[in-house]
Amino acid sequence: MAFNSKRNSASISGETSVTVQASLIAFGLAAPFATYAIAVSSFQQDTKVTLLVGLSVVYLAICVWTFLQMRQARSTEAVSVASGRSPVSDLEQKLLALEDAREFFGSSLKPADMFRLVANRVNEIVPFASCVLLVKDAETGMMRIGQASGTRSEQFEEELVSSDESLAGLAMLSGEMETSGELQGDARVFKEGLLDGFESTAALPLSHEGDTFAVFQVFFAGSEALTEDTRDKLFAINERISPLFLGSMAFERSLSNALTDPLTKLPNERAFHMVLENQLAESHRSRDERPLAVLAVDIKNFEDLNNDYGHAAGDRVLSFAADKIASQLRKMDFLARSVNDEFLIVLPKASERTAAEITGRIQSCFAMAPMKINEEDEIKLWLNFGFATFWKDGETSNELIQGALNKKQIAKLEDPSKVLAFPREYVN
Repeated sequence: MAFNSKRNSASISGETSVTVQASLIAFGLAAPFATYAIAVSSFQQDTKVTLLVGLSVVYLAICVWTFLQMRQARSTEAVSVASGRSPVSDLEQKLLALEDAREFFGSSLKPADMFRLVANRVNEIVPFASCVLLVKDAETGMMRIGQASGTRSEQFEEELVSSDESLAGLAMLSGEMETSGELQGDARVFKEGLLDGFESTAALPLSHEGDTFAVFQVFFAGSEALTEDTRDKLFAINERISPLFLGSMAFERSLSNALTDPLTKLPNERAFHMVLENQLAESHRSRDERPLAVLAVDIKNFEDLNNDYGHAAGDRVLSFAADKIASQLRKMDFLARSVNDEFLIVLPKASERTAAEITGRIQSCFAMAPMKINEEDEIKLWLNFGFATFWKDGETSNELIQGALNKKQIAKLEDPSKVLAFPREYVN
């Protein structure tokens, strides 16, 4: 009879888990498309905001329902398995919370949000003074602190640490948890004074299929904090947090890929629409204080350049143009590649005069910066521009974009300038 009860409980738990996972997958697939469809629709701004808020409320409700279902399934399983045994300990409950987080949030949170969640959970199990997440920096080969929590967290972020001498570097290399009751080694590679007040540390390697992709390091205020019991707890934690960070990093990469142009590495048109809608909402709320402009840019006679020099050269031209345009924009401006040789730019707080000034800067930059197209020739690129301003040229994203494109087309007809190609000797 007891065996049948356990089996039935397990069956119910399994069915609940499948239902929960199916719900999350279905909504996770539908939500991005629904959000994008609302953003680019012709609905009024108030209607769009209402629909997006409604979508958020639905997602929140699904999240709450899913969390409660999973906790209930866990409780049912725990009761059936614990029949005739002692109750689950406080430590096991906290470790179980980490596993719940992996199933519930594992592939739907960005690394920064996942780090905060894990840091709070770990601090409940093993109280620490500070903790950091280190990843290998591809350019320097050093360990870069991407996230930090606790004492001096702001000073920790973006710090570069030698992978050869640090405890985190050793954990990355060995793939095993490393602990130290003194910080002399790390004190030499961290910024001076950054580890003051810390006396012991542990570095937990985050691995997948034998490869370590990051290190979660905790610092303690006293050397006595790193007891054998603490080491055992950290070891149990280490086994559970690797899948969490792996899922969140994969989620960030997939999100980045979905919003990034693979050639120029700029945001794509989908990302542009999202940013423009956000800026338009701000401008609608404060029309007089929040001017806004959209700038459309393309390369004169780009098709001829592709035919003359080949598509590989055309790709280099697009990357060159993206870098030069970006160099002349303000920090608040948002540059994206649309289609072919078309670029779109959101200019927040930009009046018609400001948009014209930015256009002039970009033109001057290209006039003074020829590009080496091959061993013998260099070319000077000329661009077509068109910009539209909020309220004067349109109130919706589609109206502003179309207005900028129309003005660019008019400029093309009025100015027949072409891409110039000339020998390098002439340039020199």
